[in-house]
Amino acid sequence: MALRDGIPHVEHHPKGLFQEDKEMSRIPEKTRKALKQEAVQWEREISRETSEQIQGLLNDAEPFQVPRPPRQPVSLRMDPFDLSMIKRLARKKGVPHTQLMAIWLRERVEKEKRLDASK
Repeated sequence: MALRDGIPHVEHHPKGLFQEDKEMSRIPEKTRKALKQEAVQWEREISRETSEQIQGLLNDAEPFQVPRPPRQPVSLRMDPFDLSMIKRLARKKGVPHTQLMAIWLRERVEKEKRLDASK
């Protein structure tokens, strides 16, 4: 099993990364050959690395962070009983009630996205 098969974010190409296709044919011949040679060199180098070396590189790598736009305040009318229950639950969890509501909303949005994607 190639090491890249065990890494979930690396797409596996059974015939190699740079196989002839319509998109590649738009690239000049000289550039295509150079890209193919580079791909072969990378494949050769990657295949020599052990899983320990790869894990070490992953552990040393800095996490990639995408800057997010600043949060936007939202006004929401709620039933006083529901709000007091949310505040009580948030106190038990040790987080501000607004943060707890934001977490719950985010979880629900993700769930809805998954449901829409599966249709």
